Amino acid sequence: MLVLLAAARAWAYPFYAPRPVPSAIAGPTDPHVAAIFYNPAALGPLRGLHAHFEGGARLHEGGLDRADGAGSASINWADYDAFAGLSWDLQTDSFTIGLAVYSPLTDFTAYGDTAARYHAIHSTFATLEESAAAAFKVTNRFFVGASANFAESWLDYSYQRDVAIYGGSSLVNQPNALCGGQPCGFENPLAAQTLRLRGFGWGIGFSVGVLVRPIDRLWLGLSYTSHVFNTGRGGDFPLNDANRPKVQAAPGQGQVCYDLSARNPNTCPGNDVVTMALPDMLQLAARIEVNPRFDLEAQARWIHYGQRSNLSVDLQGPAIDRLATSRAAAIPAEILLDRGLQDAWGFEVSGRWRVGDKLRLSPSLMFETAAVDTSAVNAASIDAPKLDLALVAEWRPIKHLMIGAHVGGTAYILGQAGQRFDPQAQVACVDAGYNLDACGASNRGDGLPAANGTYTYFVVHFGAAVGLDY
Repeated sequence: MLVLLAAARAWAYPFYAPRPVPSAIAGPTDPHVAAIFYNPAALGPLRGLHAHFEGGARLHEGGLDRADGAGSASINWADYDAFAGLSWDLQTDSFTIGLAVYSPLTDFTAYGDTAARYHAIHSTFATLEESAAAAFKVTNRFFVGASANFAESWLDYSYQRDVAIYGGSSLVNQPNALCGGQPCGFENPLAAQTLRLRGFGWGIGFSVGVLVRPIDRLWLGLSYTSHVFNTGRGGDFPLNDANRPKVQAAPGQGQVCYDLSARNPNTCPGNDVVTMALPDMLQLAARIEVNPRFDLEAQARWIHYGQRSNLSVDLQGPAIDRLATSRAAAIPAEILLDRGLQDAWGFEVSGRWRVGDKLRLSPSLMFETAAVDTSAVNAASIDAPKLDLALVAEWRPIKHLMIGAHVGGTAYILGQAGQRFDPQAQVACVDAGYNLDACGASNRGDGLPAANGTYTYFVVHFGAAVGLDY
């Protein structure tokens, strides 16, 4: 499978779920159609024709309370999981192919006009992925597999930019026309530009894996998923839009643009390129057949989120150039936004328990380290060490039909976070004439409105599946 993990992003980051195909009793060692995602080599033991279809929802709940008394915001939205795949042995004893379409990453963040608006107002992000996989049985105890992966991603994201901090002390601390003859201070509504970024991008990646059965009751699986390759951009992955990005001028700027399509008398249309890195993933697992009715699997995964920690945004166009009523109000050639991303390690233990002849149950417990440094947490990039507990059930009412379902929850261990961002750092950079020695925080993308506060976050997830086996 292709890991489309926007490792540097401006929206509420859609990290991989603890179990990306959650209504399947599957992992890197399980002969299952979901092996197209987890480990293509695990398709090898499958004989016959198999299909698996599932869908589910993730309900995000929580909130943030700014430490500076600037207000709070609720986390209350939902996104979805979806997977459709099939495998076929081509009527052979040693070769299996698989095809799948799924949505590994989705995000429908909606904060609205709250204390989170300088990092995120809303976000719609979705990835559709297609994989073609093949597995070969070298021996009855050794299987290899590979897949080619194709992904398309869409982005619609908005947040506010505090113009005042880009004017230095003359806007923040001194009376000025932008803020009605008063000092702007920080987060003054008269100095707030609203940016709406849009984008689409596609790329190609690959997965390889092995499945080994060294003794009768032990299965070992290992898989590697590459980053997404984009021709001519190296490890970067761009999302582009030629005409839909827009910037709403700060109210204190007066009427600068007029865009009928935006239904706003002061919105400037343009084009953008949002550049991110898409990391690699490694998965390792061992499954023990304890007895004919119970298997136990332990797995670990590593995701290279830390490949790039900031997001680069290029936003331009003739209308956007009109925003430059002052140096502070002008949109810079490149906007860097720090997302504090770092590599994450996940560890999971799950069982496969057969109850009677028609029912299987799979409880699981997973711990994963934080993909975002605690000091860099903000409304657009929330992650922390987390625990996920889930239960998957599969029922076979008749021979060829499986009906599945899952329910679970993920608790994020957050608390106080977001101390890295400091608007005064951007002010100091401007006052120093953009001297490199004074602009370290600004050049890292940390000279942004404050995000320090108390964060809480919990995700409830559930879904259902249908499988066919012939």
